[in-house]
Amino acid sequence: MNYKHRAVLSSYSDLYKISSNVKIIHFRKFISRKLLRIVIEKCPNLEIISLSGYASKRLNSNISKIILSRKIELVVSIELGRPNNLKQRLYNYNVIL
Repeated sequence: MNYKHRAVLSSYSDLYKISSNVKIIHFRKFISRKLLRIVIEKCPNLEIISLSGYASKRLNSNISKIILSRKIELVVSIELGRPNNLKQRLYNYNVIL
């Protein structure tokens, strides 16, 4: 998968960088309903949402239901530190949905 099909979000200010071709998005700090709605509208081809360990602890069950209903895979990073280009393979992630 091409690196252009991946994006990392830390805040709302990162939304302008996202292309509509993105298939994998990594949320570093948080994920809210509003942010998720914007991302889903902007990225119709979204396949995987990955979360940092911190973001996964703050994940609301309603948000995970929205992700599940859209048939988007939700994974949580089990590796500490920043992901470099969201790694070519998702070996260091646990699928939670």
